[in-house]
Amino acid sequence: MMVSELKGLVLEHSGFNAAISGGNGRSIDSAIIIHRDGVHDKRTVQKAVLWALGQHKDLSWGVLSDEREDANGRCYESMLLDVRIMNNSGQVKRGQQQIYFDITEHVNG
Repeated sequence: MMVSELKGLVLEHSGFNAAISGGNGRSIDSAIIIHRDGVHDKRTVQKAVLWALGQHKDLSWGVLSDEREDANGRCYESMLLDVRIMNNSGQVKRGQQQIYFDITEHVNG
């Protein structure tokens, strides 16, 4: 998913234009960059992104853990998610997924 699509999903499901760029969040190299916009804090944007992705993929999630990491002059927050999705026969499948956010502007700003 492109970040422009993700921005659209956040707007649709959370009602605000999230100040994000970067990648899809599946690795530290493709982290979702959360920019300071003077209105929304990083946690609000993170939750809006996760909510929008969950609604788009028809799944629910819970945060199992989150960790902060500094690399190459940037600050990242990774979240390990417990992901649950129900198939057409009503069975719930569970799994885990890591998602990465670049929060540098919120740490250095």
